[in-house]
Amino acid sequence: MTISILLGFIAAVVSLLGLKCTNVGLSDEDEKMKVAVTGGFLFILGGLCSMVAVSWYAAMITAEFFNPLYTGTK
Repeated sequence: MTISILLGFIAAVVSLLGLKCTNVGLSDEDEKMKVAVTGGFLFILGGLCSMVAVSWYAAMITAEFFNPLYTGTK
């Protein structure tokens, strides 16, 4: 989940640099398009990392619930 948060932050910064209205960094529109696409890819990668973390936690909780030897509260 930490990796997902970091990727989301980096993706936001990269995407802001790729906007047509910003003059920071690159001035060529083709380069800005590539930077914006890279930011979008990082957003998707961060979302996938988040889905993995949430699914892993849900699977762990489900396995503990159906475990007959689990002594905790159900």
